[in-house]
Amino acid sequence: MKKGISGALAAVIVTGLAAFFQPVLAEEDEKVYLVARFDLDGTTYNQVVFFQDDVITDLKSCKREMMYGRNGKWQVYSHITNAVRGFTYSLSYTCALGRQDFSGWDKSGQINPTHTYEVVVRDQSLQVIPRNSYSACLKKVRSAGGETAKRYCARSTQTIQ
Repeated sequence: MKKGISGALAAVIVTGLAAFFQPVLAEEDEKVYLVARFDLDGTTYNQVVFFQDDVITDLKSCKREMMYGRNGKWQVYSHITNAVRGFTYSLSYTCALGRQDFSGWDKSGQINPTHTYEVVVRDQSLQVIPRNSYSACLKKVRSAGGETAKRYCARSTQTIQ
C-alpha cells in the first residue's frame, strides 16, 4: 500500500513539474519582450528599451537569450551599452508578454530619450503607460507603493505605436 501511495505521489509531482517547466507561449496578439532597464545609480532616473524579435516566441526562449546575454554572447538581441564617464549604472533585464507595439530603438545611443513611461510587469505581463513627465510618473508610482524591479518610471527613445 505504501508503494502505491508513493508512486501516485511521484506521478503527481512529475506531472506538476512538467507543467511548471512548459514554455509560456505568447498568444496570437501578444509578443515576447526582453525589457532592458538602465538605472543611473544614486538617482531615480531610468532608461528602458523594449526588445522584440519574432524568433523569440516564448518566455523560456527569452530567458535563455537573457542568460546568453549576461555572458556577453547575445544570440538575437545584441546590443552595446556605452558607459558615460563619471557615472555608474545598473542594467537589469525582464522577460514579459505584451500586446503593445513599440517603434525600433536607437542603436547609436545618440538620440536622447524623449518618452516617459510607467513600466509594469505583473505575472509576466508587460504594461507600458505613457506619462506626461518624469515627476508625474514618479508621483503615480510612489502613490502605488514605490518603485520596484517590476514597477518603475523610465525614459525611452521608443514610441508606443
